[in-house]
Order: sequence, then structure tokens, then C-alpha cells
Amino acid sequence: VLGTNFYDFRGRYCNMGGFNGKQIASYRNMQELIRKEHSIAYRVTKDEALDLPEQTFIRQYVTMEPKARKIYDQVRKESYAELEGGGEITTPTVLTKLLRLQQMTGGFMVEDEGERPELFSRAKFDAVEDIIRDYAVEGKKKLVIFARFIAEVQELERTAEKVLKPAHLKCVSIYGEVKSKDRGPLIAAFQNDPETAVIIGQIDVLGVGVTLTAADTTVYYSVNFNYSSYEQSLSRIHRAGQMRPCTYIHLLTERTVDDKVLAALNRKADLAHE
Repeated sequence: VLGTNFYDFRGRYCNMGGFNGKQIASYRNMQELIRKEHSIAYRVTKDEALDLPEQTFIRQYVTMEPKARKIYDQVRKESYAELEGGGEITTPTVLTKLLRLQQMTGGFMVEDEGERPELFSRAKFDAVEDIIRDYAVEGKKKLVIFARFIAEVQELERTAEKVLKPAHLKCVSIYGEVKSKDRGPLIAAFQNDPETAVIIGQIDVLGVGVTLTAADTTVYYSVNFNYSSYEQSLSRIHRAGQMRPCTYIHLLTERTVDDKVLAALNRKADLAHE
């Protein structure tokens, strides 16, 4: 139905551009492709197929420490000035600026000559500490925590262990460097072991194709700019087998790029082009 040659298929449905003409710039003949797909596929939405519990979304704002706030505002102003006066602005340039600002709202900063991110704000980590104590330790509930960057996942793991260990509870984490063969046992431990109370993961790694219905609460420490990844991650706890209402807590550093990223995701908008 779809043909047998990759290059013929790409030539039929993709307009190529970008670096050396090897990047997909846009798509064409989409209605034809959809007709072909529907000749061999049947689509049912989750809402049509499953009787799932309701979802509640919470925005919890945190305040940066004064010293960290001053550094963030300085970087934000410099980035804005550079974009305003930079002549032709490319999408990668904008994304780089947004990326740097989002790293900072997560508590990390990479010096211009540095290689490793340095922790310079614990505002969000302190908020997560309170959430883990309230939900996992005192409330006896399991928690899923998503973050964008590996440094955030690793610091979240240290934060969780500090809260959980006195209560004889554990956490597991999954990110890009964790081998595929090791991920299944970690997810199984979270689903089945009463002592494994928290699972922490990169949103692009843990947010797709796994079942985490042992929890009914998800914390978003940070998100990326990809709506598909975000939408997929919402379904990790909200899927077949889940009987309890689901809660999603978005941690946002007040008066920062965090609000803009989440607003763009909710509009399914491309923040870089905006």
C-alpha cells in the first residue's frame, strides 16, 4: 500500500531542505497518504475506547532565590537583546536561548567555557522534596516525576532518596544513559514493589510506551517543547487499568520561560517560531 522504496516514499510526501537538503522541511500529498493509511488501519481514540477517570491539572509556582533570580534576569535580558538586534534570526538560535533559560529555571547553569551544568538554585528541588514527603511518605501514594535534562533527573534522585530513606522507601530513575535492558525491571519494581514509591525519568525516555498506573499523580519538574512527548507522558498513569482520578502537578518558576513553554504546549504551538 505504501510502496517498497524509502526514497520514492520520501520524494512523494516530503519537501526536503535544511542542511545539505537532507532535512524534511514540510510535507505534501497528505490527504493521499491518509487515504492509504486508512485502507489498512482503523483508528479509535482513547476517549472512545476506554472509560478512564478524570484528570486534574495543577500549576504550582516556586520562587527563585534572590541571587539566582538576578542571574536569570540578566541572562534573559541579554538573550532578548541579542535576538532583537541579531539580524536574521533562525529557529536554532531561538531554541538555544530558550534552552539556556529553561536550564536555569530547573536550577542549573552552564558557564560559557564549562562543560558540566552547575547547580545554582534549589527552588524547584525544595518544592519536590515537599511533594514527595506529602504524597509518598505521609500519603502512602506512588509518584511519577518527569524532567527534561539528565542533570535534573540525577539531582531529583538524590533529593528523593533523602526524603524516602528514613521511611524505608526507595526510588528508581530512567534516563538516556540507562540501558534498554535495565529499564523493564525498574518499571516493574515501581509497578509491583510497595517500597518503590517514586520513579523519576526524562520525559522523552520514560514518557512513551510504558505503564505506570501504580501511581495516580505525576509531577512535571520540567518539560520540553515537543507537544507529542508531553501528550504521551500524560497517558503513562491515565490508561487502561487506572481506576483512580489522575493529578498532574506542573512546577513552574514564577515570571520565567516556564509559563511560556507550558502555554505553547497547551496551544500545540511552536514556541521557537513564535
